[in-house]
Amino acid sequence: MLNEFEAPQPKLIAHILEIINSAILVVDTFDRIVFANSKAAMMFETEKKELEGSPLSEIFMPEDREVLLSNILKITRSQGEFEGEAMLRRPDGSNFMGFLSTSSWQWEKGIEVIITINDITRLKNIEWELIRSGRMVFLGRMLNDISHQIRNPVLTIGGFSRRLAKMDLQKPEHIQAIIDESARLELLLNTLNEFINLDKPKLEPLSVKCLLENIEPHLMKLAESHEVKWISRIPSSLPKERVLADPRIFIRALEAVVINACDAYEHKDTEKTVEFRVESVDNGPQVCAFYIKDRGSGIKPEVLPNVFSPFFTTKTGHIGMGLTFADRIVEEQFGSIAIESSVNKGTILTFHLSKDRRREVRTKKI
Repeated sequence: MLNEFEAPQPKLIAHILEIINSAILVVDTFDRIVFANSKAAMMFETEKKELEGSPLSEIFMPEDREVLLSNILKITRSQGEFEGEAMLRRPDGSNFMGFLSTSSWQWEKGIEVIITINDITRLKNIEWELIRSGRMVFLGRMLNDISHQIRNPVLTIGGFSRRLAKMDLQKPEHIQAIIDESARLELLLNTLNEFINLDKPKLEPLSVKCLLENIEPHLMKLAESHEVKWISRIPSSLPKERVLADPRIFIRALEAVVINACDAYEHKDTEKTVEFRVESVDNGPQVCAFYIKDRGSGIKPEVLPNVFSPFFTTKTGHIGMGLTFADRIVEEQFGSIAIESSVNKGTILTFHLSKDRRREVRTKKI
């Protein structure tokens, strides 16, 4: 065991560190653990002697050793303290989420670091459970709507089927009604299944330019396939900060909005256009805003609050899940979506995407 405690009262200091109800590590000027209390041994599920004398880097995940660990030690020794979360590694290879509080300690052989660690894995799990519970409540409301949506097609199918059973002559219009309602029911169930099984986004920090290169060409083709003119208003200077997104899934939210924008001209005799605009956001956690604008029929004020609700639509033959998909996708990418609309003037959907939420201490070496 390497023990640097040569102070006049080393036993008293060691005793104080032992009775503190948190894991305590003392790190020397060579970034080795020279003292670990019993709580630390319990937290890392090992013996004190296995921790003492080992490099501090061994308790960090491999991907965090070069940047995060280096920055924590440098900040602590230069500024006196540091606080933050990190995924920590046990000797058996398992890991847990730890909250670290560090302080510098001027010692005769240099500046040592004292690290207090609390296991916050359970708190993180509770946080995710709360998010999951919110989704379950949402799905429960959806199921009520589903039962209503399915009932009408089923009654139609049953009613016309019974009529056909009593008729000697074929009735093509009745058969067509069965076909149409069956198709609607199938589409409804397929849409529901797609929503429930929507992939969880794999978020990565991307430049706004890279994200646009991934999504705009596809959206332009989508608008043109609906015989709608695509107007691109992308500034020459884009935000330098990276956004947090999964382009593969984010594009599906934009698709739903573009399709809605194209459909907005269904009963309006005017030039059909969809305008796509990007603007920087100067404050808060968000980097930029994506705007999709049409000049269609617009949405009535009394209807507007319901547009993100499952199965809500004012158009015959539509399921009404497009904006519900978009809302969920953006929410799971830590963004937001908003809508503005005026009757006979058109609608604007705005998507805000968040910054890369990792602190610079994790991404940039000091």
